[in-house]
Amino acid sequence: MNSFHYINKFYQVDLEDVISIVLSFCTENDTILFSTIEDNLKYESVEDKDFININKLFKNNKWIFPEEMPINVPNIIWYKTNGREDIKKAITIESLFRCVILPKGLDIEHFNYLIYIIENNEGPVLCVYDKINDFNDRVLPKIQPYLGDCKISKSI
Repeated sequence: MNSFHYINKFYQVDLEDVISIVLSFCTENDTILFSTIEDNLKYESVEDKDFININKLFKNNKWIFPEEMPINVPNIIWYKTNGREDIKKAITIESLFRCVILPKGLDIEHFNYLIYIIENNEGPVLCVYDKINDFNDRVLPKIQPYLGDCKISKSI
């Protein structure tokens, strides 16, 4: 059974710790893919467009997100990150990021985790959609040291 986890007051977590948190979801058999909407590339700098295009694995309009599917699904570019610096660059490009933890060799809809940032009236919230149900046992102990006073809940 899939589950959601929401980490409120995420503004307290600095960028280096956010990177460590994202990496904590991975095993050696996973790839971290970030997404961007293709139409939004026109607003990016040349440097950011180049980074996304060089690391692009594929483009599709498959809706894999747990929210209700929009009427017109945009083309989504999925690009890989390799290590801390690439993750930092991806988060710098889009602070309200979406990324998936995908076992190597599988199609995008078979991701293990979808990690994304939304904003509520208290600021940024890190949302985790866990498809393999090991967040509490495997991931939470790894990320707890980075969370400070953040509150984890099953609803926003």
